[in-house]
Amino acid sequence: MPDDRELRVLLEQIDPGPAGALDWLDHRNLAITVFPGSMGLRVQVLLERRGQDELGVLVTSREGMGHGAPLSHGVLEQVLSQLQTLIPTSELTFRSDRDGPIHRGSAAG
Repeated sequence: MPDDRELRVLLEQIDPGPAGALDWLDHRNLAITVFPGSMGLRVQVLLERRGQDELGVLVTSREGMGHGAPLSHGVLEQVLSQLQTLIPTSELTFRSDRDGPIHRGSAAG
């Protein structure tokens, strides 16, 4: 994992889309706000530097989970794809607050 300064430079390259925004909460934590589709739904992705070798990624929205939250899931996939491009040696581990660890085959990010 890059040091704090290099990581900040890398994370500032994330493209939140035309209606999105990046907002540094402090020197180690970044909030990405995205408005996917035309529904006016806000999806927020929080990136939190945890120690020297871990970057936490938390996605929140008010989208219903009944159909798998496709807009929120799409935003997550876009952010993870961009992180994989920016930090190609990173390894992704999924976890759900509701269900505990979620293991996914070949995903990386």
